[in-house]
This record gives sequence, C-alpha cells and structure tokens, in this order.
Amino acid sequence: MQHIHNYYNLYVDLAVEARDLVRGSKDQEIPGVEEKVEQMEQIKINTIIIKDPAAEKTMGRPVGTYVTIESPPLKIRDPYVRDEIIAAMKKSMSLLIGDRLQPGQTVLLVGLGNWRATPDALGPKFIEYSPITRHYHQHAPEALVEGMRPVCGIAPGVLGITGLETFEVIKGIVEKIQPSLLVVVDALAAQNVERIGTTIQMSNTGIQPGAGVGNARHALTEQVLGIPVIAIGCPTIVNAAVIANQAVHSYCVDAGITYQETRALNMVREVLSHFGGSLAVTPKEIDEIIENSAHIISMGVACSLFPDISTEQLELYAT
Repeated sequence: MQHIHNYYNLYVDLAVEARDLVRGSKDQEIPGVEEKVEQMEQIKINTIIIKDPAAEKTMGRPVGTYVTIESPPLKIRDPYVRDEIIAAMKKSMSLLIGDRLQPGQTVLLVGLGNWRATPDALGPKFIEYSPITRHYHQHAPEALVEGMRPVCGIAPGVLGITGLETFEVIKGIVEKIQPSLLVVVDALAAQNVERIGTTIQMSNTGIQPGAGVGNARHALTEQVLGIPVIAIGCPTIVNAAVIANQAVHSYCVDAGITYQETRALNMVREVLSHFGGSLAVTPKEIDEIIENSAHIISMGVACSLFPDISTEQLELYAT
C-alpha cells in the first residue's frame, strides 16, 4: 500500500491511515508515537500523539495530537449516535485546546471548501449550521443566552471562485479581529472507501487545504497565524487509483494469481491517464453524508465552545 501512495504522490489526510501505512503488515509500534483507543457504545475514539521530530518525519505529519472518531452509523441520522459523537467531540476539543481558551474570548470558525462541489462542501455547510454570536455581542447583547462567547465564521471559498488564497483571507481576518482560537473544518481524502462519512478527525496541528487531492495551498497553523488552530475533517472522497489497485490485488489473491505490483500500478495509471493520472471517487449519497456530517460537527464544536448551553438553544443562533 505504501508503494501506491509514493507512485501517485498521494497525501494521507487521516493520521490513523498514516500510522497503518508506516506499520505495514508487521503492525509494530512506532517510536515517538503514543496511541490510545477507547471503545464506546456506538463509536470508537482513537487518539494518536506524535511526540518528537523523529516520529513526525516517520508519520509524515506534524508533532501534535490527532483524535479520530469512527462510527459506521454516522452516515445515518441516528439521534443516539449523534449525541454520542457530539459528546466525544466536546471531550476531544477540551483535550486539544487545553487551557488556552478562556471564557469570553473570541473564536473564529472557518469552513474550507467549494460550496459548488458537494463532496467539497463540508466546510461551508459547517458554517451554515454553526451558532454565530459575535454580532449579537456588539449590537444586541440582550438576545444572547448567558455564557455565550463571541463566535464568528466564514466560508472563504476556493481560489478558482474568489481569486483569493484562503491563507490571505484568514490571515487578514485574524489580524483584524484578533480571535483567541481558530477552528477549521474541511473535507478530507481517505484511502479506504469504508471511511467515507464514517470518520471524523480532529487535531491541534493546523491544516493544509487541498493536500488530499494534490492541490496543497498555504498551511493554516499556529506558527504562521499566531493563535491555536484546531483542524477538523471528514473523508468524502477516495482516490480511484487506490480502489483500482485494491480490486486488482483482491482478484489476484482470490484467483491464485501472483500479484505483480509494478505491473498493476502501470495498468491503473494507463486507465487513469485520461483524467491526468488522478481521479477522485465519491458515493452517490454524498449529499446526505455532507448534510449529516456538517450538522454533527457543528454541534460538536458548538457544545465545546458553549458547554452550559443546550443544543436546542445553540441551533437558534445558526446562520
């Protein structure tokens, strides 16, 4: 599996998939990486902590904490699953933020992605469902529930629509309003079709928009923005090369044929050459997956920012 990612220069968005690629078939522990798994009734929470530069190089992602929430029923509108995921996100946000956000401090929410392309619309939908309160603090404080902090949000779109780099937009807003925390939500690319719409990743290491589809833009990190950055994402696409190679490998194993990786990868590349060598695949029910995932993520974030306020009240402040 590692070879196909090198062959097609694929970036692995999910930390759990990067860990699996590094471990390979031997499933050995990775030096400098700490892992904790918690199994709940409907979901599994996997926390990976990359501790040092050596582990960072091995894993191919920055030092920090990565929380992955996995739940196959996430695809459907199950209220019990929804409540469990929201509770897990609230707990994970506390872990990722620590004591770096005080009551009353401003939070900026950013929904990355292209609202014209459904698989890439998770970020804009997240903003649509999130409670936005900063303007109330300024113009109508009496309309707020006690304990509500100032929260503002933006879906900056993509370069092809706006002519503006996402980093330029976010950097300007951060400098102007000086928030204490940035929460960024974006669609991710998975290396396994089973993860589409069933997995949420949260990290405190920032995000590089477009990396999963080979169109990496300027990274949004604490180092460049000067404030903590929490990145949240849900896989919505899988590279067709990964699916095709897995299908060829499974066929060879089932038919008792020797699997020749280089030959298989060359054949897959020839088929995908009509699409520039790369093709992203998404399921037909992606509309429902985006709607459901965006709503759950927005409430998970909101409950962590407004811990003493009910979801019913929070939904009243959604845009």
